[in-house]
Amino acid sequence: MPFTVLAALGNPGREYSLTRHNAGWMLIDALAEQAGAVWSEETRFPASVARADLGGVPVHLVKPLSFMNLSGVPISAFLRYRRAELSELVVLHDDIAFEPGQFRLSLGGSDAGHNGVASCIAHLGEAFVRGRVGIGPKRHPGQDLADHVLGRLPDPDLATIRARIPDFIQALSTLLSRGLPAAQNLTNRKSSSP
Repeated sequence: MPFTVLAALGNPGREYSLTRHNAGWMLIDALAEQAGAVWSEETRFPASVARADLGGVPVHLVKPLSFMNLSGVPISAFLRYRRAELSELVVLHDDIAFEPGQFRLSLGGSDAGHNGVASCIAHLGEAFVRGRVGIGPKRHPGQDLADHVLGRLPDPDLATIRARIPDFIQALSTLLSRGLPAAQNLTNRKSSSP
Protein backbone atom coordinates (compact mmCIF):
# COMPACT_ATOMS: atom_id res chain seq x y z
CA MET A 1 0.00 0.00 0.00
CA PRO A 2 1.42 3.43 -0.91
CA PHE A 3 2.31 6.09 1.63
CA THR A 4 -0.31 8.85 1.48
CA VAL A 5 0.19 10.86 4.71
CA LEU A 6 3.32 12.63 5.96
CA ALA A 7 2.81 13.96 9.49
CA ALA A 8 5.43 15.99 11.36
CA LEU A 9 5.69 16.37 15.12
CA GLY A 10 6.34 19.72 16.76
CA ASN A 11 4.95 22.32 19.11
CA PRO A 12 2.77 25.19 17.85
CA GLY A 13 3.79 28.77 18.54
CA ARG A 14 6.59 31.03 17.34
CA GLU A 15 8.57 30.48 20.54
CA TYR A 16 9.08 26.83 19.52
CA SER A 17 9.80 27.33 15.83
CA LEU A 18 13.59 26.92 15.99
CA THR A 19 13.77 24.48 18.89
CA ARG A 20 15.23 20.99 18.52
CA HIS A 21 11.81 19.43 19.11
CA ASN A 22 10.47 21.15 15.97
CA ALA A 23 12.98 19.63 13.55
CA GLY A 24 10.20 17.56 11.99
CA TRP A 25 8.21 20.72 11.30
CA MET A 26 11.27 22.35 9.69
CA LEU A 27 11.47 19.46 7.27
CA ILE A 28 7.79 19.34 6.37
CA ASP A 29 7.62 23.14 6.00
CA ALA A 30 10.54 23.03 3.56
CA LEU A 31 8.89 20.19 1.66
CA ALA A 32 5.62 22.11 1.45
CA GLU A 33 7.40 25.25 0.25
CA GLN A 34 9.28 23.33 -2.43
CA ALA A 35 6.05 21.70 -3.63
CA GLY A 36 4.11 24.98 -3.59
CA ALA A 37 1.66 23.47 -1.11
CA VAL A 38 -0.67 25.76 0.83
CA TRP A 39 -1.37 25.05 4.51
CA SER A 40 -4.88 25.35 5.92
CA GLU A 41 -5.96 24.90 9.51
CA GLU A 42 -8.51 22.18 10.17
CA THR A 43 -10.15 22.69 13.56
CA ARG A 44 -11.83 19.28 13.49
CA PHE A 45 -8.47 17.49 13.95
CA PRO A 46 -6.87 20.03 14.97
CA ALA A 47 -4.00 20.30 12.48
CA SER A 48 -2.54 22.28 9.63
CA VAL A 49 -2.93 20.24 6.44
CA ALA A 50 -1.80 20.57 2.84
CA ARG A 51 -1.66 18.50 -0.31
CA ALA A 52 1.62 18.10 -2.17
CA ASP A 53 3.13 16.20 -5.04
CA LEU A 54 6.41 14.58 -4.03
CA GLY A 55 8.34 12.84 -6.77
CA GLY A 56 5.18 12.44 -8.78
CA VAL A 57 3.25 10.97 -5.85
CA PRO A 58 0.35 12.90 -4.24
CA VAL A 59 0.54 13.05 -0.47
CA HIS A 60 -1.24 14.76 2.44
CA LEU A 61 0.96 16.82 4.79
CA VAL A 62 -0.13 17.13 8.43
CA LYS A 63 1.17 19.24 11.32
CA PRO A 64 -0.74 18.59 14.57
CA LEU A 65 -1.63 21.82 16.35
CA SER A 66 -1.83 20.07 19.69
CA PHE A 67 1.30 20.13 21.81
CA MET A 68 3.87 17.40 21.30
CA ASN A 69 2.64 14.97 23.95
CA LEU A 70 -0.84 14.90 22.34
CA SER A 71 0.33 14.50 18.73
CA GLY A 72 -1.34 11.13 18.24
CA VAL A 73 -4.85 12.55 18.73
CA PRO A 74 -5.04 14.77 15.61
CA ILE A 75 -3.02 12.35 13.47
CA SER A 76 -5.37 9.52 14.38
CA ALA A 77 -8.38 11.74 13.64
CA PHE A 78 -6.93 12.71 10.27
CA LEU A 79 -6.33 9.07 9.28
CA ARG A 80 -9.92 8.20 10.20
CA TYR A 81 -11.22 11.16 8.21
CA ARG A 82 -9.17 10.16 5.14
CA ARG A 83 -9.96 6.46 5.73
CA ALA A 84 -6.22 5.86 5.50
CA GLU A 85 -4.48 2.82 6.94
CA LEU A 86 -1.65 3.03 9.46
CA SER A 87 0.64 1.51 6.81
CA GLU A 88 0.14 4.69 4.73
CA LEU A 89 1.57 6.96 7.45
CA VAL A 90 5.05 8.45 7.82
CA VAL A 91 5.78 10.46 10.98
CA LEU A 92 8.67 12.94 10.89
CA HIS A 93 10.23 13.78 14.25
CA ASP A 94 13.40 14.87 16.01
CA ASP A 95 15.75 12.22 17.41
CA ILE A 96 18.58 12.70 19.91
CA ALA A 97 20.20 9.42 18.81
CA PHE A 98 21.58 11.08 15.68
CA GLU A 99 23.70 14.14 15.10
CA PRO A 100 22.23 17.20 13.36
CA GLY A 101 22.17 16.60 9.62
CA GLN A 102 21.51 12.88 9.91
CA PHE A 103 18.23 11.33 8.82
CA ARG A 104 16.97 7.78 9.28
CA LEU A 105 13.85 5.95 8.18
CA SER A 106 12.57 3.03 10.23
CA LEU A 107 9.40 1.00 10.66
CA GLY A 108 7.86 0.43 14.08
CA GLY A 109 9.73 0.18 17.36
CA SER A 110 9.47 1.88 20.73
CA ASP A 111 9.04 5.57 21.45
CA ALA A 112 12.65 5.82 22.79
CA GLY A 113 11.50 8.40 25.32
CA HIS A 114 9.95 10.74 22.72
CA ASN A 115 6.60 11.99 24.04
CA GLY A 116 5.20 12.76 20.60
CA VAL A 117 6.03 9.31 19.29
CA ALA A 118 4.61 7.79 22.48
CA SER A 119 1.33 9.60 21.84
CA CYS A 120 1.26 8.33 18.25
CA ILE A 121 1.86 4.76 19.43
CA ALA A 122 -0.85 5.08 22.10
CA HIS A 123 -3.45 6.28 19.58
CA LEU A 124 -2.33 4.46 16.44
CA GLY A 125 -0.13 1.48 17.27
CA GLU A 126 3.55 0.98 16.43
CA ALA A 127 3.43 -0.02 12.77
CA PHE A 128 4.10 3.32 11.09
CA VAL A 129 7.25 4.57 9.38
CA ARG A 130 9.31 7.14 11.27
CA GLY A 131 11.47 9.76 9.59
CA ARG A 132 13.96 10.61 12.31
CA VAL A 133 15.72 13.98 12.03
CA GLY A 134 18.91 14.10 14.09
CA ILE A 135 19.21 16.90 16.65
CA GLY A 136 22.14 15.52 18.66
CA PRO A 137 22.33 14.20 22.23
CA LYS A 138 22.29 16.23 25.41
CA ARG A 139 25.48 18.28 25.69
CA HIS A 140 25.85 17.60 29.41
CA PRO A 141 24.90 14.30 31.10
CA GLY A 142 23.09 16.09 33.92
CA GLN A 143 20.98 18.26 31.62
CA ASP A 144 17.24 17.68 31.72
CA LEU A 145 16.08 16.09 28.45
CA ALA A 146 13.11 18.46 28.18
CA ASP A 147 15.45 21.46 28.46
CA HIS A 148 17.58 20.01 25.66
CA VAL A 149 14.81 19.28 23.16
CA LEU A 150 12.95 22.52 23.92
CA GLY A 151 16.15 24.53 23.57
CA ARG A 152 16.86 26.54 20.45
CA LEU A 153 19.01 24.81 17.88
CA PRO A 154 22.50 26.35 17.91
CA ASP A 155 23.21 28.22 14.68
CA PRO A 156 25.75 25.65 13.37
CA ASP A 157 23.30 22.77 13.99
CA LEU A 158 20.46 24.70 12.38
CA ALA A 159 22.62 25.45 9.35
CA THR A 160 23.61 21.79 9.07
CA ILE A 161 20.00 20.61 9.18
CA ARG A 162 18.90 23.20 6.64
CA ALA A 163 21.76 22.25 4.32
CA ARG A 164 20.67 18.60 4.41
CA ILE A 165 16.97 19.21 3.80
CA PRO A 166 17.24 18.57 0.03
CA ASP A 167 18.70 15.14 0.86
CA PHE A 168 15.91 14.51 3.38
CA ILE A 169 13.28 15.42 0.77
CA GLN A 170 14.96 13.16 -1.80
CA ALA A 171 14.82 10.29 0.70
CA LEU A 172 11.11 10.91 1.33
CA SER A 173 10.47 11.08 -2.41
CA THR A 174 12.25 7.73 -2.79
CA LEU A 175 10.17 6.32 0.06
CA LEU A 176 6.93 7.30 -1.66
CA SER A 177 7.94 6.17 -5.14
CA ARG A 178 10.13 3.10 -4.48
CA GLY A 179 9.40 1.96 -0.93
CA LEU A 180 11.13 1.77 2.43
CA PRO A 181 14.17 -0.45 1.64
CA ALA A 182 15.28 1.79 -1.25
CA ALA A 183 14.83 4.92 0.86
CA GLN A 184 16.70 3.38 3.80
CA ASN A 185 19.64 2.57 1.53
CA LEU A 186 19.71 6.20 0.50
CA THR A 187 19.50 7.63 4.01
CA ASN A 188 22.08 5.22 5.42
CA ARG A 189 24.52 6.19 2.67
CA LYS A 190 23.86 9.94 2.63
CA SER A 191 23.58 10.36 6.39
CA SER A 192 26.83 8.63 7.28
CA SER A 193 28.40 12.02 7.85
CA PRO A 194 26.75 15.40 8.37
